[in-house]
Amino acid sequence: MVAEKKKKRTRTQKRQSRLTRAQAWLPTYKGTHVVRAYRKKFNVDTPCAVRELVEVGYEFKLGYVENLLKAETLHREQLRKKKTEAAETEKLSEKDVDWQNDRFYYIAGYTSGGAPYGITWEELGLKPYENEIDDEDKE
Repeated sequence: MVAEKKKKRTRTQKRQSRLTRAQAWLPTYKGTHVVRAYRKKFNVDTPCAVRELVEVGYEFKLGYVENLLKAETLHREQLRKKKTEAAETEKLSEKDVDWQNDRFYYIAGYTSGGAPYGITWEELGLKPYENEIDDEDKE
């Protein structure tokens, strides 16, 4: 008979069930990162893990919980900011490609042969990407 692979639990268990299992699990845990292990085992976030560990009776060192929650908040804020910046950069790069290039400031369309036509940089009295170069010099 072939042994089946054990499936990981991806759903979060009900709170009361977690607390009951945590009371039995906590005395057997030998590691140093109890919050991380609790989060991984019961599939909960950091504030929930801390709250439930306190309810089960685990005692944290003075100031540990505050530092942990502060770090978690900072980490989430950094991820959110990074994701927002990536989305904005992607939007800008998509817009620039369609209507502008090294020769044309604005591409109005394409001929049947595929050549672009529109307003050139010289017609406007500008050099290609002049504003971008000036911005880099200021930094």
